[in-house]
Formats: sequence, C-alpha cells, structure tokens
Amino acid sequence: MELHLLCGCLGTGIVIGGYISQVVQLVRRHHAEGVSVRSYLLWAVASGLLLVHALNIRSPTFTVLTIFQVLACVLIAILATIYRRSASPGGAAGSMRPSAPDYPEP
Repeated sequence: MELHLLCGCLGTGIVIGGYISQVVQLVRRHHAEGVSVRSYLLWAVASGLLLVHALNIRSPTFTVLTIFQVLACVLIAILATIYRRSASPGGAAGSMRPSAPDYPEP
C-alpha cells in the first residue's frame, strides 16, 4: 500500500472516531450544551460539496470520508436539536448540574 493511501485511510479513521465520540456523548448525556447546530449543519453542507468533488476525482478514501462527515454532521445536528427541545424549563435535559440537596448553600 502506498504511503499517501495509508495516510488517507488513517486520517479517515481518526475523523470517523471523532464524530462517533461526539454522537456517543450526545446520546449518553441527553443534552446538547455547547453543541452548535448551525456549525454542524454548515459542516454538513461543506462536506456535501466536497463529496461532489471526491466523486468527480474518483477518490474512494475521500468519498468514504465525506459521506461519513455529511451523515455524522446531520446526525449530531438532529440529536442536538432533539435534546434541546426536550430540555426541562430549569435547564438542559439530563444536565450534569448538581441539585440543591447535593450541594447546600453555606
């Protein structure tokens, strides 16, 4: 395997791992504090445009990477929107903020 192809495959794996960890965090915590839905949607659009380019140059590694990026960005934006809408009036749903009995005022 050529070095540049190996680098592309490793880079794709790292990017996929990063997106998977973000999705896992959103699902486990059930809150989207600090997640910018607009940014992820913008990245999805940018990845879609890059996908057109990857398909045009017939690059399998780049194509897999950009397909995964589009899907992951859209999934993260959807999960963030769902968890924000299901948030309780007092804060984010599943917030890690401690309740009053756990930490009484001095």
